[in-house]
Amino acid sequence: ATEMIGELYVPRPRLADFMAAAAAELRRSGPDVIYGTVRLIERDDESVLAWAREPWACIVFNLCVAHTPEGKERAAAAFRSLIDLAMERGGSYFLTYHRWARRDQVEACHPRLREFLAAKRRHDPEERFQSDWYRHYREMMNGE
Repeated sequence: ATEMIGELYVPRPRLADFMAAAAAELRRSGPDVIYGTVRLIERDDESVLAWAREPWACIVFNLCVAHTPEGKERAAAAFRSLIDLAMERGGSYFLTYHRWARRDQVEACHPRLREFLAAKRRHDPEERFQSDWYRHYREMMNGE
């Protein structure tokens, strides 16, 4: 097993509400929570894929993930549930720690991802520079 982190963002006034809902969900679903942290982040208004689109509260959860199909799915389900809770409160999540978000979550929380991918194709039409991360989201957004 290893540890996997996920970052969720919620409007600062919704932090206590989110934490109560997250605690209930994590108790219900039972992933092994190693730790969590909370910090305040300021809006990034310069990046296409801004991780902080608002002045949010940032909540980091670190889960222990067993390297079995069941363990990975349990962690994926936990992170998807946490993303849903953040979205219900007008929040988002950090795009790069894992690839377990559903397409609807990605599109809602990262509305400029298609713009980013299109710019990438314009600047690198032969796709010489790529990564597993890029290929995952390219395929997800193209429906491949």
